[in-house]
Amino acid sequence: MKKTKFLSKMIIGAVLISMLALLGSCGKKNAKNLPVLNLTLLLSSNYSPILHLNAEGGIAEKKGGVYPILEYTTGLESVLTGKSDGRLNSLQASIIAGGNGSDIVIFAGTMGGGQLIFANKNVADSLKDPKNWKGRTIGTKTGGTSECVARAALRDNFGIGFNEVNYKYYEDDEAQIAACKHGDVDIIIPYYALREVAEASGLVQIGELIDLYPDYACCRQTANGEKLRKDRDHFVKWTKGLIYSWKYFNSDEKGTIKVIKKVTHQDDQWVYDHIYDAEGTAHITFHPDPFYNGCAPQYDVLVELGYIEASNARPFPDYFDISIYADALKEVIAENPDDQFYKDMWTYFVKHNNKYPNFEKLYPNSL
Repeated sequence: MKKTKFLSKMIIGAVLISMLALLGSCGKKNAKNLPVLNLTLLLSSNYSPILHLNAEGGIAEKKGGVYPILEYTTGLESVLTGKSDGRLNSLQASIIAGGNGSDIVIFAGTMGGGQLIFANKNVADSLKDPKNWKGRTIGTKTGGTSECVARAALRDNFGIGFNEVNYKYYEDDEAQIAACKHGDVDIIIPYYALREVAEASGLVQIGELIDLYPDYACCRQTANGEKLRKDRDHFVKWTKGLIYSWKYFNSDEKGTIKVIKKVTHQDDQWVYDHIYDAEGTAHITFHPDPFYNGCAPQYDVLVELGYIEASNARPFPDYFDISIYADALKEVIAENPDDQFYKDMWTYFVKHNNKYPNFEKLYPNSL
């Protein structure tokens, strides 16, 4: 399929996607009387085909043995209060809440990538090299992925400290685009769906966020701590379904598009553009791996910026649990001993989580 342009109205369309998916979830029946997980998603453009394959596509029921019910909300509150069992997207809000003592656990991945880097046309040429960002001003949303990843990447990969770049905060990507157009900021890092708006405003794309921090972590999945301790096996079952969904996504494009079409009520081209077009989506990935190595630097940034009280910060590994995913993947590999795809997922797991405390003692390099 050829790549089509991404319009800003897709963000509005994604709200409709969420509402339609919610209606679909409510209409399903738990015919096998499986264990139930009540899970929430953010009402925004951040949707993942892996989640929908697992839930609306029935993989969680068929392969995992758990019945998910999805509800679309705008915050983490229902998980914090125990009214919901878990949340399937968002990362920084979970890091902040957990770091400040809330009883939650981050246990799996949802998506990464998906963000572009634009610059004001008058300075774009020189800023294509991130080493030249020192002393410049970045427009961002406070405490979001773009800020956390950019700060960590500039410090760790380019030797530019937090106080050597200026940050201005805006409510949304559209406001950032306007600020960059008028020269109030030099650089912005918007979601891929805003590409056309940025270009129409005269901004120049100088890269993608993965250029600063390859394979960075974005949305993760978060469980209510009490629920996870009580029914840990339910989350392992859900995560098994995610792993099977990732294989399905990578091996059956036609089948995946069919499922996502039912969720979004969009045509084949729209669905393809938003889940399979790597260039158009700023190399979004939907890998379910927890990716501790990519999340921990963002925890450090949020502590340093004061979103988490440093003097009483809850250590990140205390509420980031890679064992749920590891146990689920072990079960999947045991069920499919000759399938190299799942063994490669274990290799990916080792590479992306080996900075977790005592990792080498807990997990082998291969299965």
